[in-house]
Amino acid sequence: MTLFWKVFRFGVVGVTTAVLYYGLLYAAVEWLKLSAPLASSLVYLIVIAFNYLMHYNWTFTVTATHTTALKRYFFMTTVGFLINGLIMYTGVSIFELNYLLVQTVAMVFVVLWNFTASMLWVFRD
Repeated sequence: MTLFWKVFRFGVVGVTTAVLYYGLLYAAVEWLKLSAPLASSLVYLIVIAFNYLMHYNWTFTVTATHTTALKRYFFMTTVGFLINGLIMYTGVSIFELNYLLVQTVAMVFVVLWNFTASMLWVFRD
Protein backbone atom coordinates (compact mmCIF):
# COMPACT_ATOMS: atom_id res chain seq x y z
CA MET A 1 0.00 0.00 0.00
CA THR A 2 1.30 3.44 -0.88
CA LEU A 3 2.02 6.15 1.66
CA PHE A 4 -0.88 8.18 0.28
CA TRP A 5 -3.39 5.43 1.09
CA LYS A 6 -1.91 4.88 4.53
CA VAL A 7 -2.21 8.58 5.29
CA PHE A 8 -5.76 8.63 3.87
CA ARG A 9 -6.86 5.61 5.90
CA PHE A 10 -5.12 6.96 9.00
CA GLY A 11 -7.14 10.14 8.50
CA VAL A 12 -10.44 8.30 8.10
CA VAL A 13 -9.82 6.29 11.26
CA GLY A 14 -8.63 9.43 13.01
CA VAL A 15 -11.72 11.44 12.11
CA THR A 16 -14.00 8.59 13.14
CA THR A 17 -12.12 8.21 16.40
CA ALA A 18 -12.23 11.98 16.98
CA VAL A 19 -16.01 12.10 16.51
CA LEU A 20 -16.39 9.23 18.96
CA TYR A 21 -13.93 10.87 21.34
CA TYR A 22 -15.56 14.30 21.34
CA GLY A 23 -19.03 12.79 21.72
CA LEU A 24 -17.97 10.76 24.73
CA LEU A 25 -15.98 13.68 26.17
CA TYR A 26 -18.95 16.02 25.90
CA ALA A 27 -21.24 13.44 27.51
CA ALA A 28 -18.79 12.78 30.34
CA VAL A 29 -18.34 16.49 31.16
CA GLU A 30 -21.84 17.80 30.53
CA TRP A 31 -24.02 14.84 31.52
CA LEU A 32 -21.89 12.89 34.01
CA LYS A 33 -20.37 16.10 35.43
CA LEU A 34 -16.81 14.76 35.45
CA SER A 35 -13.94 17.24 35.42
CA ALA A 36 -12.60 17.87 31.92
CA PRO A 37 -9.09 16.46 32.60
CA LEU A 38 -10.54 13.29 34.19
CA ALA A 39 -13.16 12.87 31.47
CA SER A 40 -10.55 13.38 28.77
CA SER A 41 -8.31 10.71 30.29
CA LEU A 42 -11.13 8.17 30.70
CA VAL A 43 -12.46 8.72 27.19
CA TYR A 44 -8.94 8.42 25.78
CA LEU A 45 -8.69 4.94 27.27
CA ILE A 46 -12.04 3.93 25.79
CA VAL A 47 -11.32 4.96 22.21
CA ILE A 48 -7.84 3.44 21.93
CA ALA A 49 -9.30 -0.06 21.59
CA PHE A 50 -11.42 1.01 18.61
CA ASN A 51 -8.48 2.89 17.12
CA TYR A 52 -6.06 -0.04 17.48
CA LEU A 53 -8.38 -2.51 15.77
CA MET A 54 -9.09 -0.15 12.87
CA HIS A 55 -5.41 0.61 12.30
CA TYR A 56 -4.34 -3.01 12.69
CA ASN A 57 -6.98 -4.39 10.32
CA TRP A 58 -7.51 -1.58 7.84
CA THR A 59 -5.00 1.28 7.88
CA PHE A 60 -1.75 -0.64 7.94
CA THR A 61 -2.94 -4.20 7.14
CA VAL A 62 -0.42 -5.66 9.53
CA THR A 63 0.97 -9.17 9.26
CA ALA A 64 2.71 -8.96 12.63
CA THR A 65 0.98 -10.75 15.47
CA HIS A 66 -1.31 -8.91 17.86
CA THR A 67 1.17 -9.77 20.61
CA THR A 68 3.88 -7.68 18.98
CA ALA A 69 1.72 -4.86 17.62
CA LEU A 70 -0.40 -4.54 20.75
CA LYS A 71 2.62 -4.18 23.04
CA ARG A 72 3.99 -1.45 20.82
CA TYR A 73 0.56 0.18 20.51
CA PHE A 74 0.12 0.28 24.28
CA PHE A 75 3.49 2.00 24.65
CA MET A 76 2.60 4.50 21.92
CA THR A 77 -0.80 5.24 23.46
CA THR A 78 0.71 5.56 26.93
CA VAL A 79 2.98 8.30 25.65
CA GLY A 80 0.00 9.85 23.83
CA PHE A 81 -2.05 9.60 27.03
CA LEU A 82 0.65 11.51 28.92
CA ILE A 83 0.90 14.16 26.19
CA ASN A 84 -2.88 14.55 26.20
CA GLY A 85 -3.16 14.72 29.98
CA LEU A 86 -0.35 17.24 30.33
CA ILE A 87 -1.81 19.56 27.70
CA MET A 88 -5.34 19.23 29.13
CA TYR A 89 -4.17 19.90 32.68
CA THR A 90 -2.07 22.87 31.63
CA GLY A 91 -4.71 24.41 29.38
CA VAL A 92 -7.76 23.84 31.58
CA SER A 93 -6.44 23.93 35.13
CA ILE A 94 -3.63 26.45 34.84
CA PHE A 95 -4.66 28.73 31.95
CA GLU A 96 -8.43 28.19 32.49
CA LEU A 97 -9.14 27.79 28.78
CA ASN A 98 -12.20 26.05 27.33
CA TYR A 99 -11.75 22.29 27.55
CA LEU A 100 -12.87 21.66 23.95
CA LEU A 101 -10.36 24.17 22.59
CA VAL A 102 -7.56 22.71 24.69
CA GLN A 103 -8.55 19.18 23.63
CA THR A 104 -8.24 20.21 19.99
CA VAL A 105 -4.68 21.42 20.59
CA ALA A 106 -3.86 18.25 22.51
CA MET A 107 -5.30 16.09 19.76
CA VAL A 108 -3.02 17.68 17.15
CA PHE A 109 0.06 16.75 19.18
CA VAL A 110 -1.21 13.25 19.95
CA VAL A 111 -2.11 12.58 16.29
CA LEU A 112 1.34 13.66 15.12
CA TRP A 113 2.96 11.42 17.71
CA ASN A 114 0.67 8.47 16.90
CA PHE A 115 1.14 8.63 13.12
CA THR A 116 4.90 8.86 13.37
CA ALA A 117 5.15 6.02 15.90
CA SER A 118 2.66 3.87 13.97
CA MET A 119 4.45 4.23 10.64
CA LEU A 120 7.96 3.80 11.96
CA TRP A 121 7.47 1.20 14.66
CA VAL A 122 4.08 0.02 15.96
CA PHE A 123 2.63 -1.56 12.82
CA ARG A 124 5.84 -2.49 11.07
CA ASP A 125 6.49 -6.16 10.48
